[in-house]
Amino acid sequence: PATTQQPESIQGQGDLEESIRVTNVTFPVIVTDKDNRFISNLTKENFEIYEDKKPQQIIDFQAATELPLYIGILMDTSGSVKGKLKFEKEATLSFLQTVLQRRKDKALLVTFDSTIELRQDFTDDLNLLTKAMGPVKASGNTSLFDAVYRICEEKMSNVPTPRKVLIIVSDGADTASDRTLDEAIQLAQRNEVVIFGISTKGAGFFGIEGGNVEGEDDKELRRLCEETGGEIAFPGNYLDLERAFANVNSKARKYYLVAYEPEDPDRPGYRKIEVKLVGRKDLKLRTRKGYSVAKRGTNTASGQVPVNQ
Repeated sequence: PATTQQPESIQGQGDLEESIRVTNVTFPVIVTDKDNRFISNLTKENFEIYEDKKPQQIIDFQAATELPLYIGILMDTSGSVKGKLKFEKEATLSFLQTVLQRRKDKALLVTFDSTIELRQDFTDDLNLLTKAMGPVKASGNTSLFDAVYRICEEKMSNVPTPRKVLIIVSDGADTASDRTLDEAIQLAQRNEVVIFGISTKGAGFFGIEGGNVEGEDDKELRRLCEETGGEIAFPGNYLDLERAFANVNSKARKYYLVAYEPEDPDRPGYRKIEVKLVGRKDLKLRTRKGYSVAKRGTNTASGQVPVNQ
């Protein structure tokens, strides 16, 4: 007979962390042409890095196109998605079928409403991920920021690869988190996690009124994505959805990893990162916008939100 996973609390390492000292800053950079095709023949001489407008020396540079991909799927199951939950499940399954490479990549499935549930831990087995979606119901409020924070802290921080992405399938703004938007962004940046969003709020192709138009509630999801180097999509029909998945698959797999050593690594506060391409104005790039350094002696895990499995 099949075995059933018992609920188990996932414990992070944050309670033991007394300070954060930045030594090297490593982050992904996606470079595409006007047709959104990845440019693969660049070298570190093509890039200039600035921190708070001061030029930085690149100490490591590599194209990350063959490394395994670790994917965290965060699916909104709050009461507001009750009429859209079937679509969310189908969209999530379609994405995994498109992206997940067996015996190479791994994905986990988390649902969030008033609570956060780890439905399936990292696996390359699509059948396990599909089964995990089966009993999911919609109810409660939306604890999006808590979900991002906890999965970055407790799961993504232990992943043995720089290729880490979160895919958020949601219809709106956070309504129930203890963590703030800034805290969620900062922890994602610290763990080098790129976030992509699929907004289901206005998708009219599964019986809900609307279209592919960004609403006021989508601004928080957009910030989560753009400040970690990802982006948000607003599919208005199934063709838009397929394009969004293909775009995420391409950008999550094809990018450059750039590293530099910042001056005064212990100085607390937010630091803005700017990346410029030298002599290639025909290309466009996407990367994270910055990172934060905590004060020494700060416990970054206060007010933990329990994650159930």
